[in-house]
Amino acid sequence: MAERLYILKEEDLLSIKSELQEIKALVVEGKKNSTSLDELVDAQTAAAMLHITPRCLYNWTKKRGLPLPYVQMGRRRLYSKKVLQALIDRNTLNK
Repeated sequence: MAERLYILKEEDLLSIKSELQEIKALVVEGKKNSTSLDELVDAQTAAAMLHITPRCLYNWTKKRGLPLPYVQMGRRRLYSKKVLQALIDRNTLNK
């Protein structure tokens, strides 16, 4: 396959460089905000944190009565401990 040579104006090159820096910043920020595997818990543990049954947790997420995000791995649902704790904190009375 023949190599091609492209000529860019300096302003185009600077624009591309700027866009790549923006993309890099977004990727780095996304990594900071992403849920790592050690922060995920299974439905049994998540239900225990909320003091409900796993079946109740399943119904809440299935019927969308409670918008609780989860990760689906085959038949397993994994929940973020951070999200669960935030849910508990939001619904705690008499703080």
